[in-house]
Amino acid sequence: MSQEYELIERGTESFPIGLFAQTIYLDKPHHHIEYELFYLKDGRAVFGIENQEFKVYPGDFLFINPGVTHYAKSAGPGEKYNYIAMVFDISLLGKPGDPCRQFFENIRVKRFVTMPKDIAEKLIKATELVEKKSQGYEIIVKSVLYDIIAFVVSSGQYEVVSLIDRKIKHNISAIETALNYIKEHYRENITLEDLLILTNYSKSHFIRLFKEHTGMHFVDYVNKFRIEKTCLDLIYTDKNITEIATENGYNNIQYYSRIFKKYMKTTPKQYRKNGKNLVVPSSLANVYVYI
Repeated sequence: MSQEYELIERGTESFPIGLFAQTIYLDKPHHHIEYELFYLKDGRAVFGIENQEFKVYPGDFLFINPGVTHYAKSAGPGEKYNYIAMVFDISLLGKPGDPCRQFFENIRVKRFVTMPKDIAEKLIKATELVEKKSQGYEIIVKSVLYDIIAFVVSSGQYEVVSLIDRKIKHNISAIETALNYIKEHYRENITLEDLLILTNYSKSHFIRLFKEHTGMHFVDYVNKFRIEKTCLDLIYTDKNITEIATENGYNNIQYYSRIFKKYMKTTPKQYRKNGKNLVVPSSLANVYVYI
């Protein structure tokens, strides 16, 4: 990894915020399990979201929800652009049941959001502080993201998710409890029995609800979650592949490689090579930081 990139490793809990500023975005459709805010600082780009493409201009803010397929590319041959992106986990807004988190989980932020000039300036300043490793920059980064979320809410740039009946809501709540458990313990050996005890559901009932809610079996979901976590480590750290696999819940490197190829359609080694080719310095700031 380039020495120009600052990285603070994830601890034992989910990371709250990732911040980076670069000149090239991943141009292949992809998705991840965190929220992302994309700000185009200068130049022009084309941003793809769920089979639709949008022209993006300087000053535009895009909000991408977890699991949404997206990509970005230059607006034309030879055209360059600079952007800043913040990637954050819902845990930033508190534990399950926290009023702030509950509210955010029950709204859908608009795809393009309008931000005042001073918030854009704060975002740019935050990347500069991270690059310089200025004392207290973690607080600044968090405060900028809170400012962004607060403005989205106060300006009404969201819609409330449709209400559902009590029984369905109870089922979803139980599955979300299971999903939160997976997020917190994915590095460990998670069994179906662990989740059955947690939700107090029978095996057949849980499997059916989990499949309805996520579109996949419990084992597939855990593997997919772990693989997406290792993708970040492959691009933004210099850890060897065995170390990355072990730290993300895979004690067998051959099994990890096989599962990785199943979901990513390439090997971990090739994914790392292709991903790091995209990580190039920008003229403003070259940062990728986990807080």
